[in-house]
This record gives sequence, C-alpha cells and structure tokens, in this order.
Amino acid sequence: MPPYLRRIAGPWRYPSFRWYWAGSSFHAVSQGMQFLVLAWLVLELTGSKTQLGVVLFFYGVPNVGLLVFGGVIADRFDRKRLLMAIQATVGCLIAALAALYAAGLVQIWHIYAVGAALGVLQALNQPARVTLLSDLVEEGALLDAVASFNLAVHLGRIGGPPVIGLVIDTFGIAVSLYLNASLYALSILCLSRLRPMKRHNPGGRDPLVRNFVDGFVKIRKAPVLLTVIVLACSFGGFGMSHLQVIPAFAREQLGSGASEAGLLLLASGIGSVIGNLSLSFMGRDWLYRWLMGCLVLFCFVLTLFAWMPWYWGAWALFLVMGGLSLGTVWPLATTILQMSAPAEVRGRVMGVLHFTPGFHYLGALPLAAAAGWAGWPAAISIAAGACLLVTLWFGVGRKSGRRLAAAPLGQQEPTTRGQGRGTGGS
Repeated sequence: MPPYLRRIAGPWRYPSFRWYWAGSSFHAVSQGMQFLVLAWLVLELTGSKTQLGVVLFFYGVPNVGLLVFGGVIADRFDRKRLLMAIQATVGCLIAALAALYAAGLVQIWHIYAVGAALGVLQALNQPARVTLLSDLVEEGALLDAVASFNLAVHLGRIGGPPVIGLVIDTFGIAVSLYLNASLYALSILCLSRLRPMKRHNPGGRDPLVRNFVDGFVKIRKAPVLLTVIVLACSFGGFGMSHLQVIPAFAREQLGSGASEAGLLLLASGIGSVIGNLSLSFMGRDWLYRWLMGCLVLFCFVLTLFAWMPWYWGAWALFLVMGGLSLGTVWPLATTILQMSAPAEVRGRVMGVLHFTPGFHYLGALPLAAAAGWAGWPAAISIAAGACLLVTLWFGVGRKSGRRLAAAPLGQQEPTTRGQGRGTGGS
C-alpha cells in the first residue's frame, strides 16, 4: 500500500475509531442542519439580521464562558458517557422547539433560550469530543485520526445544509427541526459502541476553578500552546464570524433563498474535505509553517468573497475558503496542540482552543450590526483585515512566533511534553 494510503488507513485499524467516525458524521449532519434551520426560523419570525446576530450571541456567550470548564470536565469524567448525555439533551431541545413551531406558539425568546442552552451544551461537548480521539488511537496515528475526524465533520457539513435547505423550502421548518433532532439519536447509538483505550486518567478531586487555573498557567508558560491558541481565537472571532450569518448574507447580498444558502455551505464543506485530504501530505515537523501560510491566504480569499456580487463566483470562493479554514487551519491547530500538550491537561487545552468556534458566534453580532451600517462587503473585509493583522503580529512579529516557525515541531518545548511520549516528528 502506498505510504499516503497507509497513513490514511492507520486510524481505521481501531474499531472504536470507526464507530466514533460514524457517530461524528451523524452529529456533524445534525449541526450542519441545526444552524441553518434556526437562522431561517429567526429570519422568518423577525426579518432581521440583527436578531439573528443576537441569537448567535446568546449561543456564543455561554459557549465561550464555559468552554474551559468543559475542558476540565473532559479531563475528570468519562468522555463517552458525557457525550451521550449531551447529545440526548440537544435532541430534546430541538424537538421541543419543533413542537412549539408546529403548534404556532414559538416566539423569539424561545429561540434565545434554546440558543443559550445549546451554547452551554456545546461548551461541554466539544473539548470531550476532540480529546476522546487521543483515547481511541495511538499517538503515531493521531494526526491522521484528526484529519479523518474532521473529514467526518465536513462530510456532515456537506450533506446537512443543502438537505435541510431543500426540506425547509419543500416541507417547512417544523419537519426540518424534527429531522434535525432525530439524527442525534443515531449519533448516540454509535457512541454506545465505543471501547476507549485505557489511557485516560481522570483528574483528581481538586476544585474545578483550581483545575482551570492550573491549565491556564501551563498554557501561559508554553509558547507553542499560547501562540497557537491566540491565532486560533483570532481566526474564530474575526475570520470565521461570517460563517454563522451566511443565511442573512445570501438572502440580502446575493438575493438567495434557503436552498441557495444551503449550497453555499455545501461549497464550504466540500472545500473542507479537500483541505483535510491534503493534511496527510504535510510533514509533521513543519505544521506551524503550514498553519501560518493557510491563515494568511484565507484572509485574502475572504476579502475577495465579501465583494463578489455573482452567486457562483461567491460559491467558488467559499469552496476555497472552506479548504483553507476548517479544512486545514482548524485541524492543524488541533493537531499541534494535541501533540504539544501534556496528557494530564490536554482536555483543558482543547477547551481553551474551542473558544475558537465560540468566537464565531460572538463575532456574528458585531458583524451583522456593522453590515447594517456599512454593508456586508465592508463589514466582512474589516473582519478579514483584523484577522490578518493578529496573524502577522502574533504569529511572526513576536520572537516566540519566529522561533516556532524556525524549528521543527518535535523540537518545541521538550519540558511540556508528557513522559514517555514521542516527539511527534515524522
């Protein structure tokens, strides 16, 4: 078998990884559907992009505020059972909203409440979901496991939005919400089949706040962890905030309906898959350089997208953006941190990293407000410029950033690496 195919096949030798991949696919389809149908529900009820931004803000505040504690919980409790409980709760919330809509009782405050609850649950879900990967495969297969896991996520993002857009236009929002909720049950079924390797040692009984502070201290003292997390959070808050308001952008800037908005998100998903497939060509020693290059290029393509008036031109640029952002930047940042973080705080490091998707939602409100004042092209261009500025300043302008770019990843911070672990070089 060629080396490239051997690397891709590596994680699939583990039966639990195969079940996890299937469950993550169902979960990703559900999430890909979830935000498009909720966004369309808000636009149908209010007709306001600012109200959509407010709903996303209500989601983002608890998501960001609780993510680090989600990482602490991921280090202290059984991750498999935690994920099953979270997804069961999310499915019930979406089904309850569907019942309210079908009865003609839904109001905007119901969506605020569901959005906030989903933000809390996602803060607990994501660190455990990503960290569980390191319990399912050996470290030598971790980069390729991250790539395959992200492939599952992106396949869900490919299938979810266009399907739910078509369902919205054909059958209405209530059916769409019920379909969304039902997919969480399939994900839970797959998770029930997991048999994690006995490598996760739950944290002690120290208070959550102390665990939280200890994790931050370790991150602050480790240049690799601090630099990559700052770059990822800037990418999330500035560079990716547009992703959550794509339904409003498509409706107002491109004159599109729900189906066309779903096709835009399809383009991003396809690009993400292509980007993920490219990861196995990247040498493990120079992942930081790849991360920086993809961040800079992404900011330029995002600016071009903001000013593109033609739908299919915007679709093509969104495809490229998907490949650069969720296809490469996100898994590269995840892999660098997984390889660099000590095992006992890996969940907390992943919790801090997952400020990034939380910032997607927090950034959506000011972006929508700025679009109401200056228009979508100017608002998105300003966000892209801010992302580029932070990337250049923190990633290469500071001494620690230049040092990271100059040395292979396996030679970074030997004192922070777990005992008995490899260097992560190829």
